[in-house]
Amino acid sequence: MIGKKVLLIDDDNDLLELCSYLFKSAGAQVITARDGLEGISKLLTHRPHLILLDIMMPGINGFEVCQKIRQISTAPLIVLTALNYEPNMIQALELGADDCLAKPFTTQTLLARAKALLRRCEYESGYSAVFKYRDRRLTIDTEKYQILIHGRLVKSGPTEFRLLAYLERNAGRALTYDQLLANVWGQEYRGNVDIVHVYISTLRSKIEENPKKPRYIQSVHGVGYIFERQDSTLVY
Repeated sequence: MIGKKVLLIDDDNDLLELCSYLFKSAGAQVITARDGLEGISKLLTHRPHLILLDIMMPGINGFEVCQKIRQISTAPLIVLTALNYEPNMIQALELGADDCLAKPFTTQTLLARAKALLRRCEYESGYSAVFKYRDRRLTIDTEKYQILIHGRLVKSGPTEFRLLAYLERNAGRALTYDQLLANVWGQEYRGNVDIVHVYISTLRSKIEENPKKPRYIQSVHGVGYIFERQDSTLVY
C-alpha cells in the first residue's frame, strides 16, 4: 500500500490508533476523522485512495456519510459495523459502499480486504475488454460501466457491477460460491458465503421484476448461482 492515502472515519480513538498503525506499517499515508462532517471535509482536501467508515457515530451517522461520499467521490469504501451485520451491510451497499466488515475483526482481515479492494479497482481501471448484454428489460454495458432497466440507469457499486458482469459472462453455467468469491472479490474472501448472498439479494432487488421469483439470477441450492439470459442481444 505504499503511496496510497487511506481516510479513516470513526469516533473510536482506540480503533483509529490501531488502524492508523496498521496502514502506516503497510506504507500508506493515513488521514483520520472523528465524525462524518470532518470526514467529508478531509475527503475533499486529501482525495484518498481508500475510505474506511464506521456506521455508529454521533451526529451524522455512517449511512448518511456514505451517501454524501458517493455524491462526490468514487473512491473504494469499506463500511465497518458492530451490530445487525446483514441489514447494515445491505443498506450500506445500496448507498454505494464496496465492502462491509463486521466488528470485531482482526487487523489481518482488514488489511487483506483493503488490499484486495484496491487491487480490484486498479485492475478495472486498466481493463479494456468490452461487452454488452441487452434484452427487452436489462442492459449490462461494460464500456460505460452501466446497468439499465428499460433504458433507465440503475445505481450500483463496483462490486455489484463486477458480480453481475461475471455471472452474465458465464450465463447458463452454475457458479459455486468459491468461484464467485475468488473471481469477484479475491482469494482473501474465500469461505465468506454470506457476502455473496447479500450482494445477490441487492442485485435482485435492482434488476429483477420480482426479486422473490428471479428470472436472471437463480439459486442453485447448496452450490451457488446461475445467470439465465432472456432473449438477449450480445455485443463484444
